[in-house]
Amino acid sequence: MCGHDEFDAFFRADFPALVAFLCKAGFEVETARDVAAEAMLHALEAWPIVEDPRAWVRRVAGRLIDAPGDARTDWALAGDPRDDEKLAGLVEQHADLIELLSALPGKQRMVLAWSLDGFTPSQIAEALRVAPATVRSTLRHVRERLRRLRAARPGDQRDRKR
Repeated sequence: MCGHDEFDAFFRADFPALVAFLCKAGFEVETARDVAAEAMLHALEAWPIVEDPRAWVRRVAGRLIDAPGDARTDWALAGDPRDDEKLAGLVEQHADLIELLSALPGKQRMVLAWSLDGFTPSQIAEALRVAPATVRSTLRHVRERLRRLRAARPGDQRDRKR
């Protein structure tokens, strides 16, 4: 039963962060919740062999979203109301960023979402099965594009004064 206790602790700690990750990757909160819940269900089934749970559920969530047709279930995970509050706080905290990221192409959003979640370019490359140089290049392009988008936003005087 130790494995289930470990999974439970992981789920409680990472579910809101996984939903926020998917929101940063460009998905609506409800879609992000559904995909995160399904990814966590897959993690539970594979728990004995999962080596890096944070990366594993993000990789699975990305595949669920990219799957042809809609492989997601229509159920929402019922949980502790404190989890919903934590999730709402994370999404609210990142609302401006999520809005800004929505202007990026999907692959750039996904690489940046991994980076914002604390993964290194090498870890991102391994998870997404691309070359580390591709990840670093994508992050460079993303930073430049975000600078341009931010500078073009009305009311953002900080960038205009530079």
